[in-house]
Order: sequence, then C-alpha cells, then structure tokens
Amino acid sequence: MCLWLLTACLGLLPANPVPSYPASNIVVVQGVPSPILVPTTAAPTTAAAVTNAPPPTGMPTGMPTGMPMPAPTGAPTPPPTPPTPPPTTTTPRATTGSLPIDPRLGTTPGVSAQYQGPPITGYSGQIQTADTAVKFPRQRREAAYDAELSVNILKMRWKNTVEPHKIRKRQSCRCVPAGTCVKTTYGQGMIDIRIVTPVAQCPTGQEYCCGSTTAPIACGTLQTVPATSVAPAAGQASFGEYPWQALILTKQNEYIAGGVLINQLNVLTVTHRMTPYVVSGTAPNVKVRLGEWDAAGTYEPVPFQEYNVAKVFSHPSYNAGTLQYDITVLRLASAVPFTPATGSTTTINRACLPPLATATYTGQRCWVAGWGKDMFGMQGQYQNILKEVDVPIVDPATCQTQMQTARLGPTFVLDTTSFICAGGEANKDACTGDGGSGLVCNMNGQWVVVGLVAWGLGCANPNVPGAYVNVAALLPWIQQQVAAP
Repeated sequence: MCLWLLTACLGLLPANPVPSYPASNIVVVQGVPSPILVPTTAAPTTAAAVTNAPPPTGMPTGMPTGMPMPAPTGAPTPPPTPPTPPPTTTTPRATTGSLPIDPRLGTTPGVSAQYQGPPITGYSGQIQTADTAVKFPRQRREAAYDAELSVNILKMRWKNTVEPHKIRKRQSCRCVPAGTCVKTTYGQGMIDIRIVTPVAQCPTGQEYCCGSTTAPIACGTLQTVPATSVAPAAGQASFGEYPWQALILTKQNEYIAGGVLINQLNVLTVTHRMTPYVVSGTAPNVKVRLGEWDAAGTYEPVPFQEYNVAKVFSHPSYNAGTLQYDITVLRLASAVPFTPATGSTTTINRACLPPLATATYTGQRCWVAGWGKDMFGMQGQYQNILKEVDVPIVDPATCQTQMQTARLGPTFVLDTTSFICAGGEANKDACTGDGGSGLVCNMNGQWVVVGLVAWGLGCANPNVPGAYVNVAALLPWIQQQVAAP
C-alpha cells in the first residue's frame, strides 16, 4: 500500500485509467448528431494504453507497468492469465475546427443524418421527418396588428361585462309636421309598441310618426278647385284663388279682421283690429276661418274650416296713435293640414314669407283681397264674396311726399320699418274692414306676403297710396314668435 501511494505521488500511474463503467462500453454512432450515447453488448476491453495483465489480487489495479513486483511471502504461484483479446479502439473526435453540431439556422442535415423513428399512432397530422427544415418564424405578425387585436378583445370584453343589453326601436320614429305622417288602416305609426314607447312629446303643430311622410304642397301655390254654382262678378276673387286668406271672427260670427296663414299654426294680422279681443295674451272669443269665399252662402263645393286661437303675440312697440309696428301673430289651437295630408283641402294653403328682412318689391304689381267695405264712409258696405284688387308697390320717398301733400303736411315722416306703400290709383284700393288682409306678390310662381292692410287717407284716391305693414322688415320678429312655444 505504501508502495502504491509512492507511485501515485511520483506520477507513475497509467495515463488512461480504466473507467469504472459496467461491462458495456460507450461508443459513438457515426452520422447522428452527437452526443448520442448508445449502449453496446461487446466484450469488456481494457484501455489501449494498458498492455500488461492486471495485477494479482490484493495489489492496486492502478500500478504502473514495468514496476518490479514484490515476491509474495508463502503464497502459491497463480495460474497463467489467458490471453487478452485485442482492444476495441475508436477514433477520437477532432478538437480543432468546427464542432459537428446542428446550428439553429433552419438548415437541413445531410441524408446520412436521417433518423427513422417509430411512427406515431393516433395522430392525424402530417408526421414530420428529421430532414424537414423548421421555418422560423412560422407566422410573422406586425406589432401594430397584435396591439389592435388586443384592443379589440378588450373592447369586446368591456362591452359584454359593462354595457347592458339595450333594446332599440327599429322604426324610424320622429316628430313631423302635423298631417304629413302617412298612416295606414293597419295602425302603423299610431300604435304603441309594448317594448319601447315614445317618451318625448312633440311640440305643438307636430306629431309623432314611425312611418313615412309626405311633403306638403309648396307655400304660395294654388290648387285646382271645383267650380262653384255662382260665377264671380267683376272685382270678386275666384273660389280658392286666395287659399291663405283668413277671416277672423268672434265666436258669434261677427267680423273682426282679415289675416294671412303663414304656416300650420300661425296667422298674421294687425294689432289695431285685435286689441279689443285680446285678454292676457289669449283671445278666448276669437276664431279663424280658412277656405272661406262667400261669407253669406253655404253652397261652396269645399267647406271652410275653423280654428280656435290659443295665443296672441302682439308687437311690443305697437303705437295705437301712429299704427307703427301694427302686427300680431295668432297661434292656432290645432295645426292646419296641407295637401296631401289627411284632412287637407284644395282651398287652404299658406303664403310664403319674404326670404330676407331687406327684401324690397318697389315697382311690382301685387294683389290684395278682403271682405271690407266697397267704399269709404257710411255709404260703404261690407262684402259677402271675397274681393280683390291689384296695386303697385310705391317707392317710400314718393309715398312720403304724396302723403304729405294729401293731408299729413311736411312734418310727416314715413316709418319705413313699419310700413310700405301700395296703390295711389283711382278706384283701386283696399278700404275699411280690410285691415289685416295680405298684400301678396308673385315671385317665381309663388305668392309672397309683403304687406298687411293697415291704414290710408280715404280709399281709392289718385296719387294717395295706402300704408301696409312692412312684413319683410319685421321678419325677424315674426320668426321669433313663430318659433316660440
């Protein structure tokens, strides 16, 4: 034992000691990516560097070759050792150059490197062989696509977890002008669906409609009307010729004034005729008749319609002495239907308002109608059948001069915001009782109300025009009242 330690310290042990593996050796299988360890059943061999027989029992196995063997004391000589078969040698791997590894570059190994493994059962997909290159990346997606996908997923989750399921009406329901909603006998547009019912009320003059609508007839246009049994005389209007003409009466059928229908709910007239009948912004004893022609007859082929007055809007600057701002808007209690709406008639339509507050009509020949007296003074008689007359629009400066000359003197100043002038021709004029009736001019096939009969100096005198409310100049105020609740 001491001798073995001495040889170990002196570095005389074998350079390749025999490994303490089991009887099977480890061999390298050529052509397979190393390292692959494959056991083999070959006979045990000693390292190629060991050439002598193993030492006898009781001696260290690592004793170097060539060392003198000590003679055993009193021990029998062992039998000779059988010859050792030639050792199995392997070619060691080269330690220089590139190593035989499979770089992760997606390349395909050589044919000799194919490895045929046992087939995989129970799998319907294509079996990849060892020589199939792996392609990276398998599916390239941009970061922006991934981010968008993530956001969409989050939105869906948020919508499903936070937003409750909402039931929405499929009909296109909305507020439309009264009388324009197309209603069928099946109740479309009139029934309340039990899932969702309308919660908002439509403003006055409109109705809630879930069906289609019809466009009403254009303003300032005439329609074909049936013939009457009584033919109009000279100076009388034809039946249905002034469909915007309003007859303002007490509920006892006493005549008050004329007026002009400008939309489904509003009628223009003059304040000086309405003042005695207005009570705290209302006119409880006043009604408006539309579609009238012969106030004393009942033979018209199309009957008139009457409406109560819900509100009265009079201009706050009205002056009873000079009749400045002599204008009132009557709000009807219910909407007037226009063709082709249900309940409409061919004898009722609205006049158009001037397009601009600065619009002027000087030099045009326009028309005025009414049931007023046929002459000024006590001898004049109110008319049963609507009368009409054509008059020219007079320049304001000319009108002011003619009125100064006729009666008002040089100090008179015509308020052009409140008035326009028309007439000045002999035997052609509006007169007493026509107050509030409309002065209309034909503009591109549509009749526009440009004035309301207000006042004059007598009736039908030459070179003395009459004064009419300037509707164009007061248009902003009119529109404000029409839009008021």
